[in-house]
Amino acid sequence: MRKFIVSFSIAFFFVLIAQHSFALPAFYKMFRSKYGWASGCNVCHFSKKGGDSPNPYGRAFLHNGMNLSTFIRIAEADSDKDGFSNIAEIIARAYPGDAASTPENVESSNELSESEDTSDSDDEDVFSFDDVETSGDSEGTDFLGGAFGNLVFGGALDIRRPTRGQDLVPDATNWDTGTTLIHVAEFVVTTNVGDHVSVLGEQLLTTSPLGTQVADDHGFIYAILTGLPVLPKGASLKIGRFRHGFGIDTKSDAAANPLYNLVRKNIGFISDRGLQFNGFVGPVSYTLSLADGPDSLRTVTDGTVTTGIRIGPHGSGGGVLKPIRNNSPPLFLHLNGTLPIFGKRIWLGTSYFDGNSYSFNPINGDVNPSTLLYKRRVGLATSFKLWRFDLAAEWVRGQDTQLLKYLHIPIPAEDRKATVEGYYLHAELPLTETLDIRLKYDVWNPNVAKYNTMTFNREQDEQVWTTLGGALTWHFAEGALARIVYQVNNFEKSTRSAAIIPQLLVEF
Repeated sequence: MRKFIVSFSIAFFFVLIAQHSFALPAFYKMFRSKYGWASGCNVCHFSKKGGDSPNPYGRAFLHNGMNLSTFIRIAEADSDKDGFSNIAEIIARAYPGDAASTPENVESSNELSESEDTSDSDDEDVFSFDDVETSGDSEGTDFLGGAFGNLVFGGALDIRRPTRGQDLVPDATNWDTGTTLIHVAEFVVTTNVGDHVSVLGEQLLTTSPLGTQVADDHGFIYAILTGLPVLPKGASLKIGRFRHGFGIDTKSDAAANPLYNLVRKNIGFISDRGLQFNGFVGPVSYTLSLADGPDSLRTVTDGTVTTGIRIGPHGSGGGVLKPIRNNSPPLFLHLNGTLPIFGKRIWLGTSYFDGNSYSFNPINGDVNPSTLLYKRRVGLATSFKLWRFDLAAEWVRGQDTQLLKYLHIPIPAEDRKATVEGYYLHAELPLTETLDIRLKYDVWNPNVAKYNTMTFNREQDEQVWTTLGGALTWHFAEGALARIVYQVNNFEKSTRSAAIIPQLLVEF
């Protein structure tokens, strides 16, 4: 609790700003359900792909309940101050958060939202509940009628078949034994109770064999409270089990794309029970969250695991499950802003993490749920567009401390601390309107002699892990895509391994 209070105070004293990804599937589905327009994320964001700070219309949506009835309350307002009401622009298929997009100039906003800053003049004019002219139709404002009247249901069926093998090509014998994963991704059930409370339920990624243990994939259910008198202007409070992001993961599509970023190696989990406070000041956003943290460990001893079984969130979860009490709940702080530089909008973010979490397993590149470490992390990330390329990069550094309480074999004090470091690079290029290619490279604890990185107390060859991958995606229909992923782990080592993952994702 002391850690939470201190960090909370620092965040407000220095007006720290952080990333909160408002591009939840539920909100996009709400808008499409209400207006029948598959608009894209730049209805509420500056970027067409979302994940960055909300634009003026997105801010109005955020501070007025974030549910279907919110659209009614902000319909007659002019969020982007271009002389047209939000509803007039939406009917004309113009973007209500972009002053350059109006019913008279519908096609202007797509490129502008990527290259110019249109929010500077109104950064301080944050929408509040009292500012909106409420429509006479009070749809969804009673307790039960609002809850059931604003129900949104949807998701996506995700079918994958990873085929793995040694060296640069998966083994020929693996083609018939690859693992087929059929699961619901981005499953959404959302409603609202009154004007200021939204309730969302989501399922991201495959269901983890770790059950209720903190991992990187879980069913989520949480409430979002907005526009309450006790909250600062433009702020919201999230309570329940939800996805915790760090660094570039707060902006990525990791839930839908097998080309993952560093978050598993770095943090050790994504989703967990917790409390999250977020909002924005001017053109930037802040997020501060406190998670519950790991609640169990898997002890691997002789006779508990069959030879060859993989221990980890995506494996069988062998071994013996032992409940634990985590006395250092993880703390997340995300700091973010989108700046106009040389005529382009550059997303810049920084993140901090502090708390107990699972360690990285350098044998298979996954989370090791049998070991608990005290972790501190600082990360810097950026995302921008250069020519036709969407580029992203992340740098992470931190320190891991082995906890004696959870060690089976004692480790000398001088060997219990280690500095860790990670780099992530990503590039995406649209080939046609329906076809795009993506390349990804990441390295965890790179060779300091080769990469000229700062060593601190890290050994040059300590747990080095590299990944090089690419994906070709075909968006063959609205809300449906087919993707083929090729990825090589540790391609600089003799122990390198490759994976081919065909994927079909269909929204419903």
